Amino acid sequence: MHSVSISASASASAIASGGARSKAAAGRRPSEIRFCGLRGDALACGSLRASHAAAATSRAVLRAASANGAAGSGDGFDYDLVIIGAGVGGHGAALHAVEEGLKTAIIEGDVVGGTCVNRGCVPSKALLAVSGRMRELHDEHHMKSLGLQVSSTGYDRQAVADHANNLASKIRSNLTNSMKAMGVDILTGFGKIVGKQRVRYGKVGFPEKEITAKNIIIATGSVPFVPKGIEIDGKTVFTSDHALKLESVPDWIAIVGSGYIGLEFSDVYTALGSEVTFVEALDQLMPGFDPEIAKLAQRVLINTRKIDYHTGVFASKITPAKDGKPVLIELIDAKTKEHKETLEVDAALIATGRAPFTSGLGLENINVVTQRGFIPVDERMQVTDADGNVLCNV
Repeated sequence: MHSVSISASASASAIASGGARSKAAAGRRPSEIRFCGLRGDALACGSLRASHAAAATSRAVLRAASANGAAGSGDGFDYDLVIIGAGVGGHGAALHAVEEGLKTAIIEGDVVGGTCVNRGCVPSKALLAVSGRMRELHDEHHMKSLGLQVSSTGYDRQAVADHANNLASKIRSNLTNSMKAMGVDILTGFGKIVGKQRVRYGKVGFPEKEITAKNIIIATGSVPFVPKGIEIDGKTVFTSDHALKLESVPDWIAIVGSGYIGLEFSDVYTALGSEVTFVEALDQLMPGFDPEIAKLAQRVLINTRKIDYHTGVFASKITPAKDGKPVLIELIDAKTKEHKETLEVDAALIATGRAPFTSGLGLENINVVTQRGFIPVDERMQVTDADGNVLCNV
């Protein structure tokens, strides 16, 4: 089995089962801390109820447990557990580990929340909510059935972008506060394994720090996959990371890849007035979907909108717009590799999937070799090295 160790909560549970358990040392249980999810934040409900006093008490109890040998210092380590990556996987693992009495630190090189909160699920669903409202307002028959008259509809692009960003910011803040309230140390910088049970972290241009950990969880998530031949400029040729900022709404946009990411953005862009062209390498759209779901999605989400598509073709080369020229997309036949045509569009979104974010983790320092970026693990999500040995501490 080969996978990135994203089952972080399960890993934390396995670590806790072999280490010290002291629920009293955890202060408050994660279930007792209130922090809103997507729906709650959208409705502007309250955030954490944990007070600064409770957070201080939790940390004090953890320090006391550590002095008694319940946590890591009794073993000569700085921490029982260090988690590299503070996305939703790392966050869940951290809270569970502290609940089990483990002295825990989490390292984040960007912002807490990872892809889901900052560049994925949360902002994309916020944009989809806007597109849904726009379609409802444009449905004259539906509006009349409600006794409403809508003379004209429009939108403020920057306000729509701010809506998505503000929602992500609220949830990011809640995740951060929940870890602080439980006594998790949040360390800023890019984490790298430099040896057995040793991790180094730091920001570019600043001195690095090294810490020791009895156990390490890798929860670094994924990044957009960009095929060869595609030049990303972040403005006219971009990935979902850039698209969620909604810096522009092009008149005509090509979406390379027709998976769920491409489908979501086609919904957003067409609702805001764009024309969309899908470019799909396989012979049908949404090839990874259940056939019945794909059939329904095509009928409801594609055929009724300003969307056309090319299937069975690769985008062999994409050149960003510059000097007044449009984005150029060279299409070749997926089987024969013969040139088919060249599209000229205003922008191109590359939605060809995601890849493991494992580069620069220092895995070579513990004799681990990735396979296409994926970290080899056993059935318990424990990392295995190049010789097939299970690394019980990673």
